[in-house]
Amino acid sequence: MNLNAIWSALEDVYDILGGYGFPAMDKAATEMELKPDWSTWLFAIWLFGSEPITTANFMRIFPYGLARRNEERLVSAVQHGYLISDGKDGYIPTEFGMKAAHKVWRAAGDSLASLKPMPEAHMEKTFDYLARIGDAALSAPEPPSHYFMAHKHENYQRYEVLYPLERFVVLFGELSAYRDDMYVATWSAHGMEGHTWEVLDRLSQSDALTFDELHEKTSGRGVTREVHAADVQELARRGWADDASGKIQITATGKQVRAEVEAETERLFFAPWSCLNESELEELSNLASQLWDKLKGI
Repeated sequence: MNLNAIWSALEDVYDILGGYGFPAMDKAATEMELKPDWSTWLFAIWLFGSEPITTANFMRIFPYGLARRNEERLVSAVQHGYLISDGKDGYIPTEFGMKAAHKVWRAAGDSLASLKPMPEAHMEKTFDYLARIGDAALSAPEPPSHYFMAHKHENYQRYEVLYPLERFVVLFGELSAYRDDMYVATWSAHGMEGHTWEVLDRLSQSDALTFDELHEKTSGRGVTREVHAADVQELARRGWADDASGKIQITATGKQVRAEVEAETERLFFAPWSCLNESELEELSNLASQLWDKLKGI
């Protein structure tokens, strides 16, 4: 059974649902007049529950930006009343922040309320398979750490799930977080920052780029030109990128390293899927494809 094909179909389903959920979240944030960069502190409230939010822990889950940028966003959330300092190096949500987090969560879920692409029994079977894989992943030995997945699994339970496809988003999200855990652990073993790895990843998807082109393609997380210039120097020092021609491109060694990271990520990610036998995997494949087909037609 081609596990990548199953996962790809599940990703396609999630992407369609995101076309409903993300605009609904943005609309709710606009209605509440949330300040720019609201997603940083709001996602942190979702993920960390009663645990203090720290920049270091946030970066364990979202390691590709700059720590100082994330700290600035958390400080801004304090200034606007969404978080308060815990008196140490962390933050905890205020009642105002919790209400905002709940409203945005509910807006995303409500956007899926009218979607009923498959019979309930088929949906329940799909959810059962995803939950079983998720349980197997959480039970897998560490390392690698299950940090992101464990936080989603524990803290998302504090928010109600009212509609079937909302449940799909939660279950898929846990598995996606597990894959992120495996990916981060694998590339981190090379001893580099997340923004440096992201530059290599971008180079692997492009022909030779000028520095301006590379920075434009990777600047969405607020990483500065100076940091990206240092990233290019680090990749060149390792022999993973070449900038001698005035343009920057990935080298054969860089391609090999990235391919090895992807292969190891897949090995770790798909290992828990062995909790399903071949016939169950085939049924999950069919259900995922059906769900995608039905949603496309809505």
